[in-house]
Amino acid sequence: MPRDPRIRLEQLRFLYNIQLHHLRQTEHWIRVAEERVAEADSLKPPPPPQWGYSHARGDKPPTVHTWDCGMSGPKKPLTRDQALRALTVDQVPPCVYCTPDRDLGVLE
Repeated sequence: MPRDPRIRLEQLRFLYNIQLHHLRQTEHWIRVAEERVAEADSLKPPPPPQWGYSHARGDKPPTVHTWDCGMSGPKKPLTRDQALRALTVDQVPPCVYCTPDRDLGVLE
């Protein structure tokens, strides 16, 4: 005797609802995990700058440095674009020790 197609349809709808419930639960877990990742990322300190500008001191002119240069003294942090502009447009000389112009690809 053939099965009643209505029973099969009812079984498939039941399975669909179970799978839909599992999918919604998984979506919730994904949202919670994304929130935790965003929170963890917001707690990380920003990366240190790569470039710096030292103001003129005494007879020393202002210069552009790599951030880790030990010859500069106090520096103002610069973005890559700001360091490039300082070297090329503003004609601020590069440090002769850390040679930021070489690292930035600026040719003399």
